[in-house]
Amino acid sequence: MSNADEKRVNHLAERKGFRLEKAGHGKGHGRFYIMNVAEASRMRSGVADHEYSFSLDEAEAWLSAHSK
Repeated sequence: MSNADEKRVNHLAERKGFRLEKAGHGKGHGRFYIMNVAEASRMRSGVADHEYSFSLDEAEAWLSAHSK
């Protein structure tokens, strides 16, 4: 996915009161955390082997299905 896709999903997260953060290196490389801004906590992804991280597609689907 492109930077434009990442920005679009990031804006979706912000509109819903969440923040999208890059997971970093190693096992989480290329994955993202969805942070609940009000509670300063990571949201569970429900993805095996990646309990708290999302691919960009998974993050977009999760954000589309959830709201605060």
